[in-house]
Amino acid sequence: ILPSYFHKDFVYDLNTEGTWGWGGKLAVAFADLLTQVANAESKGLQVVSPESFRRVLGDLRNQFAGWQQQDAQEFLSIFLEDLNEDVNRAQSKPYIVLDDSNGRPDAEVACEYWSAHCRRECSVMT
Repeated sequence: ILPSYFHKDFVYDLNTEGTWGWGGKLAVAFADLLTQVANAESKGLQVVSPESFRRVLGDLRNQFAGWQQQDAQEFLSIFLEDLNEDVNRAQSKPYIVLDDSNGRPDAEVACEYWSAHCRRECSVMT
């Protein structure tokens, strides 16, 4: 799903104005990387250099700027969070106070929490 989304549709969701994320820079770099992979596969190539993606990521996140070894889980967590913000359609993230469940049915509480989440996060990633 993500490769096809980042092939063309993501441009409609780029969050270039929001205060969260990187103004779409990471999403564009990731889309370019996926395009390189697809082009390589169509030509029967088995290797793609992610240098331009790594450079953009390093410009945005200092801990990934150098050539030091990084924790894969930490990278994935940060990358997915930043990618989510770059394609998040929610332009603002209001502070929402949610009540405790206080014995209410789980389905009711779940709907309330999901609705609050969707007011802050409106992205293909979520």
